Amino acid sequence: MNETHQLAERVSDVTYEDIPDEAIDHAKRSIRNFVGLTLHGSIHPVGETVGSYLEALGVEGDATIIGRGSADPTRAAFANGTFGHVLEYDDTFESVVIHPSCTAFPAALATAESVDAAGRDLLTGYVVGADVIFRVGRSVAPTHWQSGWHATATIGVFGATAAAASILGLETEVTERALGLAGSFSSGLKKNIGTQANPIHCGHAAGSGVKAALLAREGAEADNAIFEGEYGYGNVATREGRYDPSDITEPTVEWAILDNALKPYPTGVVVHSAMESLRSILEREDLKPDDVKRITAEVDEGVLDTIDQHDPQNAMAAVVSYEFGLGAILRNRDVGINELTDEYVRDPDTRRAMAKVHLDPRSELFGTAEAEASYGARVTVETVDGRTFEAEMRSAPGGASNPLPEARWIEKFYACAETVLDRSSSEHLSETIDRIDEQGALEELTAIVEQR
Repeated sequence: MNETHQLAERVSDVTYEDIPDEAIDHAKRSIRNFVGLTLHGSIHPVGETVGSYLEALGVEGDATIIGRGSADPTRAAFANGTFGHVLEYDDTFESVVIHPSCTAFPAALATAESVDAAGRDLLTGYVVGADVIFRVGRSVAPTHWQSGWHATATIGVFGATAAAASILGLETEVTERALGLAGSFSSGLKKNIGTQANPIHCGHAAGSGVKAALLAREGAEADNAIFEGEYGYGNVATREGRYDPSDITEPTVEWAILDNALKPYPTGVVVHSAMESLRSILEREDLKPDDVKRITAEVDEGVLDTIDQHDPQNAMAAVVSYEFGLGAILRNRDVGINELTDEYVRDPDTRRAMAKVHLDPRSELFGTAEAEASYGARVTVETVDGRTFEAEMRSAPGGASNPLPEARWIEKFYACAETVLDRSSSEHLSETIDRIDEQGALEELTAIVEQR
């Protein structure tokens, strides 16, 4: 089907002028969301570890490490990709369970800085990178994930490569070779989700994408049809003949960034329908933790393949725990960065709330999502005085099919950004991202986020 060529051709051909206004607007919203998260991630324990690692290497360069200075493009992309995913708070496609920004945006930012590109080029590379992640991700779902691969990382490297190739202005044939290199750089095991390796996967993919594009630009050779054939990525990365190249050549949406959903809570996206449903019951009935006897969540049995931490003892494990997500909602009616600490996870009040949560796995609840499992959930709350309340949500809150008020995203951005910046700088950053496609705005953005 010649899908590698068609994908590379799109990467090379798309210009800023080709992208519709609604896609540009949502790309800016997604960037603001990710940059806020990355600022907070720079001071997270994982961010401190990565910062120490880079200091030990003694690296220098002109690409911004958000919240931590600068480095060469590959290492800056690595750092920012890691920082942005430390809490599982970054965005996720609605149609396939992959986080696009933690690989595509860090690669786009680092590459744009390395060649003094404009903000319009950054936006174009980011949007194109998201397109590639969406197309490749759909083509290998669901068996790629079910085989134990961490798709955000393994597929994200292709999007990072595409973002960098777009900004570098690589021709189609060179982009084909860059994608070929990315196929060999693809890595990340689902086994490591729930540990600090999880966000590092994303950083590795972001940095490797920049490396693949730069190597190809300098003449490095690789198979220029990496997705095709018996030993092509498509067949190797799936099982049972489930690779579908038409998802690459004929995607279900033209601009994948419009399928990108922001996340209201720092936990796995498949927990969010239950969390939002429980929140609505608690607020409507004004229930306190001591009023609740039992919480039952009917969930698609497929989500338990990854959301499998039923007794998490630290924050990294809590992000993939249904019990923690619902327990924290019961305790606080919200979950944000302040709840994602080891101390909060181990607090007796949190443990008591988690103990009231019970899961009821169902086969294809509400019908499955097109990738791994349904995002929907049905929640039943039983009170100590014998009352019962129920709420359900069939798609995760935060995307086009189940939008949340813009105020939720603004509040989230400031909560994250202000762990590093003051309110004035955070406001300046938000305003700068809104006009990132204007002359000089990219340089203004990087000057703000280099602060520590």
